[in-house]
Amino acid sequence: MSVSTATRSVVAAAAGCALVAVLASACNAPGPRGVAGEAQQLRVMVKLVRGSEDAVAIGAEASRIAGVRVSYAAATSAQWHALALHCASAAECDAAIARLRAANNIYQTVEIEGRKARLVS
Repeated sequence: MSVSTATRSVVAAAAGCALVAVLASACNAPGPRGVAGEAQQLRVMVKLVRGSEDAVAIGAEASRIAGVRVSYAAATSAQWHALALHCASAAECDAAIARLRAANNIYQTVEIEGRKARLVS
């Protein structure tokens, strides 16, 4: 049985459209918590007890201590660093700040920046 070229083209186009639809809906699917579930980003300034210029290590240690995802933003010196806490709620950010402040062997000071929170849509 022979299938015409036109029929094969229509079937290929339909399959392509179906693939695009599946991929498009996958892009809108909720991701793991901490990516799609984020509601707030809180910027903080931390003063390290022992100065460091290793942005990756500073961000990773802050994430571990805070219990939320932390992005490294910038340094103003070897001791002062700007970080962004990514929280699902204000209560989660408050708890993360408390954990950072309790780690007084790592952080001499933890201050919330003036631009307190930005909602992520």
